[in-house]
Amino acid sequence: MPQLPHELEYLWTWFTQLSQKRQCGMAVNALTSAEILAWQARHQVRFDPSEEAVIDRLDALFLHHQNKKDK
Repeated sequence: MPQLPHELEYLWTWFTQLSQKRQCGMAVNALTSAEILAWQARHQVRFDPSEEAVIDRLDALFLHHQNKKDK
């Protein structure tokens, strides 16, 4: 597995913290805007557009992997 570049470690940390707060019902759900905004407020962080895009992409990849694993 490739190493995560040091410059992106903070985004991975943010994503894993956010992911722990995601809603799960019959399936794993995408992170909601409300969850993301609440996390940002709690941690006094504001994503810039590129960081938000990375978090969204990581979430999409996570969901794809989870759905693939469940089949």
